[in-house]
Amino acid sequence: MKLNTRNALPCGLFSILLTSVPTFALAETDEDNIENIVVYAQKRAQDISDVAVSVSVFDNKFIENRNLKDTTELSPLVPNFKITNNAGEGTPPAFNLRGVGMIDYNTSTVSPIAIYSDSVVSGSANNLSSNLFDVEQIEVLRGPQGTLFGRNTTGGAILVQSVMPGKEMEGFAKVSIAQRDHTSIDAAITLPTSEHFSNRLAVNYEDYNFSTNNQFAGAPDGGLEQTNLRWIGLYQKDDIRATFKVTAEDWTGAPKPIESAGIVDSQTGELCSPADAGTPGCVDSFGFSVQSNDYWDTVADTNDRMHDTNSWSASAKVEWDFSEKVTLTSITAMRDLDRFHSWDSDGPGNFIEGSFDTQNELFSQEFSVAYKKDDVFWITGLYYLNEDIKQENDIDLFRDFRSIPGLESIGAQFFYHNTLENESTAIFSQADWTLSEQFTLTAGLRFTDESTTYSAKADLDIVGAFIPGLWDFDGEVSDSEFSGKLALVQTLESGNTLYYSYSRGYKSGGYNAGYATTPDEALSSEYRPETLDAFEVGARITALENKLRANFSTFYYDYHDQQVFINISQAVSPFDVLRNAGDSTIYGAEAELWFALHDNFDLNLNLGYIPEAEIGEYDNQGLVVEPTRLPFTSEWNISGSLFYEAPLGSGELSAQLGFDYKSDFFFDQNENPYTEQEAYTLWNARVGYAFNDNWELAVWGKNLLNEEYAELRFDSIAALSAVTELKGEKRQLGIEVAYQF
Repeated sequence: MKLNTRNALPCGLFSILLTSVPTFALAETDEDNIENIVVYAQKRAQDISDVAVSVSVFDNKFIENRNLKDTTELSPLVPNFKITNNAGEGTPPAFNLRGVGMIDYNTSTVSPIAIYSDSVVSGSANNLSSNLFDVEQIEVLRGPQGTLFGRNTTGGAILVQSVMPGKEMEGFAKVSIAQRDHTSIDAAITLPTSEHFSNRLAVNYEDYNFSTNNQFAGAPDGGLEQTNLRWIGLYQKDDIRATFKVTAEDWTGAPKPIESAGIVDSQTGELCSPADAGTPGCVDSFGFSVQSNDYWDTVADTNDRMHDTNSWSASAKVEWDFSEKVTLTSITAMRDLDRFHSWDSDGPGNFIEGSFDTQNELFSQEFSVAYKKDDVFWITGLYYLNEDIKQENDIDLFRDFRSIPGLESIGAQFFYHNTLENESTAIFSQADWTLSEQFTLTAGLRFTDESTTYSAKADLDIVGAFIPGLWDFDGEVSDSEFSGKLALVQTLESGNTLYYSYSRGYKSGGYNAGYATTPDEALSSEYRPETLDAFEVGARITALENKLRANFSTFYYDYHDQQVFINISQAVSPFDVLRNAGDSTIYGAEAELWFALHDNFDLNLNLGYIPEAEIGEYDNQGLVVEPTRLPFTSEWNISGSLFYEAPLGSGELSAQLGFDYKSDFFFDQNENPYTEQEAYTLWNARVGYAFNDNWELAVWGKNLLNEEYAELRFDSIAALSAVTELKGEKRQLGIEVAYQF
C-alpha cells in the first residue's frame, strides 16, 4: 500500500494510544472494588477486558434513565454511530457505524449492521427498528463480526438481551405521558409455574404524534400507535437450559409529512442559497412554498397516506451441558412480518408518491459445540438462514399532469411484483488460547455460502392504457466467501489490557428491488459482494482507584467492492441504484470514558473521530461515483451524560443530563450543498425521585434546546426544483410514574 500523508494519520493515532497507555497503567487500582462488566460479544459470558472487540455496553438502569424508545435511538450512546429514520418511522432505518452502513430505504435491503435479539438475527433491514422494553442489556459491537456473527455484519452487530424469568414472582408497570398526545405504557411480570419452569410476560404500548405541523387542509401530522408483546419461558433442570420466546407487534398510523423545500427565488428566478431553501421566498417548479418561518411547519397532501405493521416471531434456544467441558447449543427461530407504508415526496402536489407493501418471512437455525479446558475455549457451529421477501410496491409519478392537455402522457404509475429468497449457509469456528499470564490469542474462521433468487415484474398505468408485464424476468446472485478474526489480548501488570485485532468482514451480493422505471434499470439492479479488512488497536484501562474507566480504539478499514447506494440526481423521475464502487479507505479513533466525579456524580463521555471515509471511485457506462466522503458519516461524533444519584428525605433523587453532537455530513454521495446536514447538538434530561423500593416519579425531556435538524434531505431538484426533507423531532417534555414489586 502506498504511504502518503492521509495514511499517516492512523499511524499517529496508534502511536498516541500506545504511548499514553502506560501513564494510566501506572495508576493504582483497588481490585476489590472493581466492577466487572460482563459481555456476550463472543457468545459466552466474559469480562469486557478479556475480549478483543470494541463493544459499548448498557444495562437496564442506563437504558431506563435515557428514556430510549427503540433501537433507532441508540446512536447517542456509541462513538461513531449514526441512525436515522431516513424514509420515515416504520420503514427500514439507516444504521451507520464507523462509516459503514446502508442508507437504502428499500425493503429488500440487508444492512451491514445486524441486530441479534436474544441470540436471533434480525434479517433484512425491515426488522432493524425494534422497541426497547424490559431489556436487561444491550451491547453494540463495532467493526466486522466475521466469525461468530457472520451474516452480513461488515459494520457491526447489536446484541439485545431481554430480562429473563426468575424463580420468584416480580414485575413492574410504568406509565408516561408527554407532549403531542404521547402515551407510553410498559409492564412485565414473572410467574414461576414449577420448580424448573418460569414465565415472563412483557408489554409495551406507544401512542404518539410527530412534531411536524402539517398545514394541508384535513391532512394529519402523522403518528403511530404501537402494541408490542413478548413472552419468554425458561426451563432449567440438571444440565439442560431451554429458553422459549414469542413476540407480536401491531403498529398503525400515518407517516410523518415531508417538506418539499423549494430552491428557486420567487422574485429573481435564481437559485436560493442552501440556508434559505424551504423558506417562504423560495419556491419549487410549481411556484409553491411553505408560508411560514417555523421550521416544523409543512404542507403535504397525506390524507390518504397510512402505515400498518403486523409481525410475530418465535424462537427456542436449548443448551445442554454434555459434560463439564462440552456444551451443545441449538437456536431455532422464525419471524413473519407484513408491512404497508404509503409515502408522499412532493408536498401539496401529486407528483412523486408511492407505497411499500412487504411480506417478510424468516427462518434460521444454528447448532454449536463449545469446549472449555484449562486455558482453551473453542466454539464451532453450523448456521442456516432462509428469508423470503415479497413486494407489492408502487410509485405514482406526475399524476397532476394527467388532467393537463398536452402533458397527460407524462403521468405514469408503476406497480412492482417482486419476490426474493435469501439463503445463507455457514460453518464457523473460533478458539481462545491463554498463551501466558500476559497474552491470550483469538483465532476464528467462517465460510459462508449465500444466494439471492429473485423474480422482478412490473406493470405500468398511463393515461388511456394499462401495460401488464412491462418487464418480467428472474435471476440469481450467489457467492461464497471466507471471513474471520485474528486477535491478541495483552494483560499489563496493572490489570489493564491492550488488544490487537485483524478482522475480515463480508456482505453478500443480491438484487436491489427498488423503484426502477425502465426495464434496463430493473435488469441492472444486481450487485456483487463486498469485503472489509479491518485493523484495530485498543486499550481498556481502570485508574485513579477505580474512579476512571476508559476504552480507547483506533481502526483502519480497507474496503473492497464497496456497496454504495447512489441517488441519480439528474433523473427527472426518482432513480436510485445499489452499486459496487472501487476500493476505499476508512480510519479513525474512539474513546469511551466513565469518571466518578464524586460519590454521587458519574460522567460518561464518548468521542468518535473519522477523518477519512472515502467512497471508492466508480465509472460504469457513464454512471460515475466520485471519491467523495461516505454519506451519513460525520467527522466528529461526541456525546456524553452527567448522572447524579443521592438520598433525599426518605427516598432517592436521580438526575441525568446528556448531549449528542454530530458534525456536518451529507445525505447522499453527491455532496450537494442542498442535501448537507450542518452540525447539530441534541440535549436530553431526566429527573426522578424514588419514594421507596416500589414507586418512582420522573420528568424527562428530549431535544431540550429545540435544535433544527433533518432525518433526510433527498435531492429532488431535477424533478421538482426542491429538496425533499424529513424533519427531526422538536422538543418534547414528559412525565412518568413507575411501580415495581
